[in-house]
Amino acid sequence: MKNIQIILNAILSKDIFEYILVDRSFKIVSTSSGLGKYLETVPKKGDDVLEYCPEFFGSEKEIKKIFDNKSMAYVLESVHKKDYYVNLSLEYYDEDRVLILLHNITDTTLTQQKLLQFSNESILLNNTLQKILDSQNAILFVTHNNEISYTNDQFMKYFDMKKILDMKRKNLKIYEYLDESLEGYDALFERVNSKEEYVTINKDTFILKATWIESTHKLFTLTKITKLTDNMQRDTLTGVYKKSYFNTRIEKMISNNEEVVVVVIDIDDFKAVNDTFGHQAGDDVLKEFSTLIRNNIRADDVFARWGGEEFLLLFQHANMENALKKVEHIRTLVAEHNFKHVGHMTASFGLTGKNESDTIHTLLQRADKALYEAKKSGKNCVKFKNL
Repeated sequence: MKNIQIILNAILSKDIFEYILVDRSFKIVSTSSGLGKYLETVPKKGDDVLEYCPEFFGSEKEIKKIFDNKSMAYVLESVHKKDYYVNLSLEYYDEDRVLILLHNITDTTLTQQKLLQFSNESILLNNTLQKILDSQNAILFVTHNNEISYTNDQFMKYFDMKKILDMKRKNLKIYEYLDESLEGYDALFERVNSKEEYVTINKDTFILKATWIESTHKLFTLTKITKLTDNMQRDTLTGVYKKSYFNTRIEKMISNNEEVVVVVIDIDDFKAVNDTFGHQAGDDVLKEFSTLIRNNIRADDVFARWGGEEFLLLFQHANMENALKKVEHIRTLVAEHNFKHVGHMTASFGLTGKNESDTIHTLLQRADKALYEAKKSGKNCVKFKNL
């Protein structure tokens, strides 16, 4: 295998191709040495390739067919990776691996994009541009003078439109999905240019990128990653969100000056469960507890695992009075629930609301102090701390 990799690196070192070799479970086996220029972080052996090439998400069935059919291939054209445009192609390597080739087509693509500056003068060039946009795998739109002037078919299908004029009828403003304070597509471009942002549209999560086309038009790319992102943000044992996702959501709410109520939850005397019944029983309690909470909160609320037996709950668009009632109801449900293997258990809750000068650190610190007071007061209770 080492000799094969050396040969591949030699062949692909002309700044035209790079490669990723993956197995049937989409885990990376090896990569070429220059792959880093296309990716924010260099992949390691054993990583999930979908983490680095989310463009393949949703096409796993088609890709798996390549392992059993040497003549099959799967190609994505003109995919934007960092500062480059590449064609991504998957080909048969052997019965256990497929080869992903990244073909650098930046020069060709930029040459095609230059056609855009003449688009208003030529129907032929308009049609050429439209074909380029429609050939992309992601949702694309181009803006000129702070308005959308071109979209691809994927854009029109996703937003259920037949022509660009439908945007005014639908009052569709893509920039408001990222931040309602933005006043147009030029402001969106300033926010996103040279980086990427996560944006939620119709409960789908996208990576939003933007780049110049000459000096007059701006190209925006929306790459759908809902399921992939969601899986990466979930705790593997309980299925609830990880703290990193909780942090992202609460920081966005703070920046938008939204009303925030944070709850820190701790299962009482959890160590005794592991000591008495074993760690498997402890894992079952964590999963059962998580399911109980998730079934009794709103879809917009965020429930996350902080670590061990500690959890976090974020109430959106809820005042403190209603949040206290809700948490007290949850506390009662937990106390009355008969957990498999271990019987009845309780939990303690610490709440706080956002003050004007709060950061995520001060919010969690205050909620944690409220939890400490609940523990100190005999456990199985709810405490609130405002300052």
